[in-house]
Amino acid sequence: MRWLRRAGIAAVLAVLLFVFGWVPYFFGGVATTRRFQFPDKENGGLTPASFDLPFDNVSFRSADGVELHGWWVPADDPVGTVVMVHGLNRSRIEMVKKTPFVHERGWDALLFDLRHHGESGGEATTFGVREKDDVRAAIELARERSPGTLVLWGISLGGASVVMAASEDAGVAGVICDSSFRDLHDTVAHHIRLFRRWRWWLRAVPAWPVTDEVLFWMGHNGHFDPAEADVLAAAGELNGRPALFVANAHDRRVPKEIAFELAEAAGPDAEVLIVPGESHGGAWRNGTAAYESAAASLLEAAQGTSRAAAPTRMAAHEDSR
Repeated sequence: MRWLRRAGIAAVLAVLLFVFGWVPYFFGGVATTRRFQFPDKENGGLTPASFDLPFDNVSFRSADGVELHGWWVPADDPVGTVVMVHGLNRSRIEMVKKTPFVHERGWDALLFDLRHHGESGGEATTFGVREKDDVRAAIELARERSPGTLVLWGISLGGASVVMAASEDAGVAGVICDSSFRDLHDTVAHHIRLFRRWRWWLRAVPAWPVTDEVLFWMGHNGHFDPAEADVLAAAGELNGRPALFVANAHDRRVPKEIAFELAEAAGPDAEVLIVPGESHGGAWRNGTAAYESAAASLLEAAQGTSRAAAPTRMAAHEDSR
């Protein structure tokens, strides 16, 4: 009986060590230091040349010296530049199908790989904390190459990064933020709840205190403060500039309600577009016509030719809520 009790205690300790030790450490490391690129079959092999657009390969450095790589797509007699930023575990090719839309409206485009993604350098993903500096470096390059109106367009991690960058640069005229999270604590807790449905053994992992432990390891491994990845607070610093917040109606990773919250924080010129579909970041594919219309209005507003009076709720073939 004594050995049975010892075995039972050892088993309990092993489970506790697994749930509250190994699991947070593993997920914290995977999220920040694992360099993984989603196999983007939809856009694989595409470049601006695939759409008969001229482009230059460009490289530049972020504030901390990380080398970034991208494409510069010039327009004839441009009205400004759209800096286009991909999502987590993606690369610049995620944005390439949107480039003809930008080009046809007379805008230059700059597509680039965030740190720790694609061909760019960097040792960790920091969920907007350092990536916003990558966006700011792209802004500097855009201003050097083509003075004029500047708009930022990002998806998921890119969406969070462009809002955070714009919050620190009043010269950014407009923002398109597609499928961004609110803040890092919120999205980690939400994803832990989703992971619990993925495998039966993950049901033993509680959102609390594992969320805080995962955040600790993310910050430790990535050398950043997770509390600084606060997109909702950054949206509040847009100070009424034109902004479009996009979401898929049934995105489990980033619920559509977040787009409304970000728009409310961003001010009276913010709009919300909800398109049908369950994918994360697939709004352009799932609701192209509505997305093009909303993005065209944003570009016009950024030029000062039109201004929306209040946050607008739009939907493509489906109710917003």
